[in-house]
Amino acid sequence: MKNPWVNYEFNGSAFHKEDAKEVEKFNNKAKPEFKLSAELLPDPYIGNINSKILLLALNPGLSEADFLTHSELNFKELHRKNIDQTETEYPFYYLNPKLNSPGSKWWKMKLKWLIEKFGTKKVSESIFCLQFIPYHSVSFKKSAELISTQLYTKNILRNHIVKKFPIVIMRSKKYWVELVPELENYENTILLRNPRNPTLSPKNIGENNYEKLIELVQES
Repeated sequence: MKNPWVNYEFNGSAFHKEDAKEVEKFNNKAKPEFKLSAELLPDPYIGNINSKILLLALNPGLSEADFLTHSELNFKELHRKNIDQTETEYPFYYLNPKLNSPGSKWWKMKLKWLIEKFGTKKVSESIFCLQFIPYHSVSFKKSAELISTQLYTKNILRNHIVKKFPIVIMRSKKYWVELVPELENYENTILLRNPRNPTLSPKNIGENNYEKLIELVQES
């Protein structure tokens, strides 16, 4: 399936043209905290699509500091390379030491245990994240309708299941199973004990699952 994000130009709106109608319909009814931002660049995925460790999240957050970050040339360049899946030193671009943003601080905190063991570069090469919705909001609320680019998200997730690689559900197994029903009984799924604080710590994912991730990072 063709990646709809590669080489996509964000001309005046962060919303992909294939999503715009559904997103605007959602925003017209949504409370302010749930509205999806047309200004902040989207993260449909983060990292190398071919990485063995897949993380499933809901959507990127929104704070005042994000607007400054997204206006900076350095961020735009790193985001572009991620969207286009260009080979870089830090594929999971929020772990790039040149980036200091709310997103990078959040991810470094959630991945702290792996980073302390392997360093940011190795971890950046080993993990990949899919966002259920690629657009930023203060709080998440699921739309009654799928947006068009989620078809590509489904395709990536299904390919990962076929490869039998581990999938860490950071937030809302229910929504992800609705999107891809095969995930319901997928044996290599890792659930968090506390999804409200989705850290990849041994305690939160379980010692055996943590060791599984350790082995895959070492192999990468």
